[in-house]
Amino acid sequence: MIKLFLTDLDGTLLNKWHTADNIINQGVKEVERRGYQLAVVTGRHLRHHQRFGLGFLQHTNYMISMNGALVSECSGKVIAMTSIQPEAVLQLSAQFPEISFEYLTPETTYVVEKRTQHFVKGFKKQWSGKNISRAILNLTFGRFEYEQAVENIVAQPILKIECITNTNDSKQRLIQYLDAHNDDFSYAYNDNVHFEITGKGVNKRKGALQLIKHLSLHPDQVMVYGNDSNDEAMLAYFNHSVAPSSAAEVALKNAKEIIGEADEHAVINHILMTVRKQDRY
Repeated sequence: MIKLFLTDLDGTLLNKWHTADNIINQGVKEVERRGYQLAVVTGRHLRHHQRFGLGFLQHTNYMISMNGALVSECSGKVIAMTSIQPEAVLQLSAQFPEISFEYLTPETTYVVEKRTQHFVKGFKKQWSGKNISRAILNLTFGRFEYEQAVENIVAQPILKIECITNTNDSKQRLIQYLDAHNDDFSYAYNDNVHFEITGKGVNKRKGALQLIKHLSLHPDQVMVYGNDSNDEAMLAYFNHSVAPSSAAEVALKNAKEIIGEADEHAVINHILMTVRKQDRY
């Protein structure tokens, strides 16, 4: 019997506007009313503006954010947290001066560059609607701490590092560097330019297992949903893993079940179908 549903947000549970509409919000409310748990497992930081449009969170108790680096209650109480080694962060920064990294802690995000320089470095050569939207959102509403010395940044627990590579050379060098330093880092990337870097062995699967242990559940009592490369390990591990048909190939390959399009509410409909079937109505 499934007792816990773990779902990615963008490209999975959310609609094409990357928000939760009434169908999603009411669906999660029904899941809670029936006595089941639903938790978000996402690459997002899930602080401040990144909760915009996620009204359903009031009907959940737990969240897994930053690709598994932080497992917490929705109130903010930390269940598990895994940071990147400070020396590894310093070496990465020194190797790629052309990249403006975002260093994510449990509470905020630090950037070495000035605000406008960070915007330009991240988006001057890789124009796409998604990248521009992300830049404007972060530039306007993001609670970033700019012009911070990396030596001071690493005094904080760095759970995740994000960046945009604005040349193919930088992208390939970064991939080679991270692969060569897999004792320090795990990573996933999408859009061919957006990297999400965490500590060794840190991914959504690990975060999911930490939450499951906290709740005293068996993995077979959990159903997971994902759509991209940062969901790969989680989808491959769990027996009850689901991907929307609109997912990336790597997710489709590893999911045990493929359902309809994410933009057509396939995920929340599948969750509701599951709980109603288990409840026999």
